[in-house]
Amino acid sequence: MLQPALPARLVDRPALSSALDAASAHEVVVVKAGPGWGKTTSVAAWAAARRACWLDAAAGTSLERLSRGLLRALRHRLPRLPADLVTTTAQSADTVAGLIRGLLDVHLDEPVVLVVDNAGALAPGSGEARFVEALCLRRPALLRLVLLTRGEPVFALPAAEEITSRQLAFTEPEVAALVGAEAAGTVLARTGGRPAAVALYREALSGGCALPDESGDVVAQLASSVLAGEPEQTRELVRTIALLGRVSTALCVALGFADAREVLPRLARRGLLSGPEWTVVEPVGELLRRDADDGEIRLKAAVFCERTGAHAEALRHLVAAGRADLVAQLLLRRDEQIVAGGDADAVLAAVDRLEVDDPRLHLVSGFARQHRGDWLGALHCYEQAAGELKPCRSWRMGQLHALAGQTARAVDLVERTVFDEVASVDEVRLLSLAVGWFREVGRHERARELADRCALTARRRGGHAAFAWSSRAFGLLAGYDGDRAAFESHYGQAVERSRRAGNRVLELMIRTERAWFRTETGPADALAEIDEVVVIGRQAGLTGHEPGCRSIRALANARLGRFDAALADATFTDASLSGAAASSRALLIRAEVHRRRGEPGQAQAFLDEALAMPGAGPLAKATLARVVAGEDLAAARRLAEEAVAESRVLRSQEVPALLARGWVAALAGDRETARADAATARAVAGRRGDKAGLADALQLAAVTSADREALLAEAATVWRAAGDPVGAAAAELAAARLSGVDVTRFEDELHGHGVRTDVRMADVLGIGLPRAARIVVRTLGRFQVLRDGAAVPAASWQSKKARDLLKILTAHRGRPVPRPQLVELLWPDDASDRTANRLSVLLSTLRAVLSVPGLPAGAEPLVADRDTVSLDLSFVDLDVAGFLGAASAALAAHRRGEPSALSLLTDADELYLGEFLAEEPYEPWAIQAREEVRGRYTAVLRALVQLVRDPDQQVGYLVRMLELDPYDEGAHVRLVKALRAAGRHGEARRRYRVYLEQMAEIGVRPAEPDLFHPSVVLKAG
Repeated sequence: MLQPALPARLVDRPALSSALDAASAHEVVVVKAGPGWGKTTSVAAWAAARRACWLDAAAGTSLERLSRGLLRALRHRLPRLPADLVTTTAQSADTVAGLIRGLLDVHLDEPVVLVVDNAGALAPGSGEARFVEALCLRRPALLRLVLLTRGEPVFALPAAEEITSRQLAFTEPEVAALVGAEAAGTVLARTGGRPAAVALYREALSGGCALPDESGDVVAQLASSVLAGEPEQTRELVRTIALLGRVSTALCVALGFADAREVLPRLARRGLLSGPEWTVVEPVGELLRRDADDGEIRLKAAVFCERTGAHAEALRHLVAAGRADLVAQLLLRRDEQIVAGGDADAVLAAVDRLEVDDPRLHLVSGFARQHRGDWLGALHCYEQAAGELKPCRSWRMGQLHALAGQTARAVDLVERTVFDEVASVDEVRLLSLAVGWFREVGRHERARELADRCALTARRRGGHAAFAWSSRAFGLLAGYDGDRAAFESHYGQAVERSRRAGNRVLELMIRTERAWFRTETGPADALAEIDEVVVIGRQAGLTGHEPGCRSIRALANARLGRFDAALADATFTDASLSGAAASSRALLIRAEVHRRRGEPGQAQAFLDEALAMPGAGPLAKATLARVVAGEDLAAARRLAEEAVAESRVLRSQEVPALLARGWVAALAGDRETARADAATARAVAGRRGDKAGLADALQLAAVTSADREALLAEAATVWRAAGDPVGAAAAELAAARLSGVDVTRFEDELHGHGVRTDVRMADVLGIGLPRAARIVVRTLGRFQVLRDGAAVPAASWQSKKARDLLKILTAHRGRPVPRPQLVELLWPDDASDRTANRLSVLLSTLRAVLSVPGLPAGAEPLVADRDTVSLDLSFVDLDVAGFLGAASAALAAHRRGEPSALSLLTDADELYLGEFLAEEPYEPWAIQAREEVRGRYTAVLRALVQLVRDPDQQVGYLVRMLELDPYDEGAHVRLVKALRAAGRHGEARRRYRVYLEQMAEIGVRPAEPDLFHPSVVLKAG
């Protein structure tokens, strides 16, 4: 938000500026004084000189608007902040504050001051108050907050500096600069330096008026004097603005003030008004409102606001006018628009004040509660709307059930609805929505019947809105059937009809839905449409659809290979959207990104969560089948078969289901099934215009064809046509592996996108990789040997020395160990000739332990010749070798500043399960390897602490660093600071005492002994 306009004549106030400068060195400053003490003007002048950001809390009637305003304000200093942070009233204040705090942690690199004007105007206990409170208590380190309030703040604050009326009052030289030296003493004595009163004296004296006497209300006399020189039309304009609270220039003109465009800026320069949403400065506004109560003006303002789309402002004026009947009528007409604009709380407050007995108002209240995420409350309101189940109630309740993943209940509602003989838009809307619900439960013929009935009802009802809903119904069917031409035609008609109806909410809903279907046929087009929808919605003050837009953007970015952007959008969507269906969609997008990145563990975690929700659909099972196929082919085949069966019933998501079954079959060696599914998926994807599905089908066909290179080249071409460079690079890498040419180049390209190329899954990169190692040796955390997933029984070892021999070999990680060195390590006190024979016996025992049936000819996990012994790590999965390799690659990526570094470091962290051979604490050969592993893991943790922004995550990594080295002073200090940043002050103090004790124990003087000095503690809150 822009800073308020400053008066034309501004007095230089060095003392106040110095006080504000000193105060702003603290985290939070409270500027507290009543009306007329010049808080806004004085701080605005100071802030302008220091490039501070400005947020007016009074303009934020909802958490959604306040958070958007904050982001816009901060972008004046931080232009790289995203412009489209999604927040909704369904989110908690702490969640929204956390999202913004995370963004600032990334983008803030120097101190920034944020001024929050009218902070005291926030309702106690409201989401807006909790939002500002959360920012104050857990603010980013470089953000300074200046709160302007008339009284005590309505929320908790850390220890804050205060600027009061004493510092805001004009000094005698400052008064003299305004009214002249001769009158300065008198004016200062009468006003106490109150800036608004001094300004009134200045206006009166500059107009040739004498100083008023001291009897009566001096301020009232001055206000009359100031306005006395103005034409009656101007005085009436000022009284009208004071009455309405805040107005636009256009509203003033509409109310009959034809010269408002010229007069308003002039009054602002005189210091009587502040803008650009014009308000009368205090105490003048308070004086003018004392006797003003013109209901007619409020009604005219409400009519203008509704006509211009400012429905929430219209509601405010009608509520202030006390016209309950008109408030009820406005809510019944415009509740959707008001709620979509982010004013659900205003709707609920207005309904609570009404004493109108109209059951339809329960629907209004329910719709507002539904938007806020209070689904139980919404359902209760809908059920209170007494009488028969009519379309106006059914479509609302049906939407609620569908969002909760209970589409069958929505279908049942439609079947029980009582339709009127006279067609209505509510009936057309219900029938249009029902087409999608019946389609989702597999009742395709009934869905088509409802679409025909919707068209018939729309013709009976007439009107552009009814025809828009009807066209949307047929477009929905065409979209599910993959009929691209019919889809574009019907949705194009629906968009045009909604525009001609002037129904922005309907237009945005239809365009959002069209973009969702376009993610399959043209994700770049879907992104362009969604960006336009967001802009149009914000111009109209409509933002309720934005979380859905973010979900579609995530899906489109995933299909374009923009994985980081897709994960960011999906994460915001998961935090913003309510409902099982919406959350399931976000989880599936995140899972698909991790699958394509070669991260099966993370993908499976999201898929398991999605499958636990109602309405996950065949896509979740299809994706999970491809993820787990590398480890569990039987489970993968079962999941793929279920996905194909469900997709046939629903006639949707056929392509991903067929591809999942085909890829799993290919991995299992079932070439016939893979070939058949590739052909079917290729035909269906081609008909639907699904380029990504077509490219993947070509890759699957290549696996079962003799003409592999040509099919892979064609797949790469289709991927590029779809705008997905990651898909193209994967196809080219698969082809390069066949020829052995340019393999490294394509691997590097994929690594640059954060994609692993060495993971066995059911896809074009994983199909040619060897199966998971059949022999697994675990040394991190505990020692264990697995053969084909089963632990080796204790009886198989025959002796402890055989286990010791394997442990020594694991410490060398595949490097040959001379036989004499093994003898010395195993029998240090035996110099006899028998030790060579004993070693041969142990080697035979170990060879038997590591043998599994079916290994290729010549494959030998244990390699022993006349001189050395070693493990062949191409047949043995040794966890310590895997960890050290992953850690080295991750740290190298971190040093180069690569975007994939954080993901690689996280993967390396997950591979570390504990100390190397912790049960061998004193063996020198184990100690050396253990120290190497510990040092590498410490470096991984230190890099993670540098990269992650969440203080709680930093705390976890730092605690593990101190478990490895309790005397790491840097880790101690960072841990204390991270705990304080996370608001965990008790833990921070305890960890501070541990830090001091550990340094004293080794005789080191603490580098930062004053972390909890009383003044620092007070400052940290």
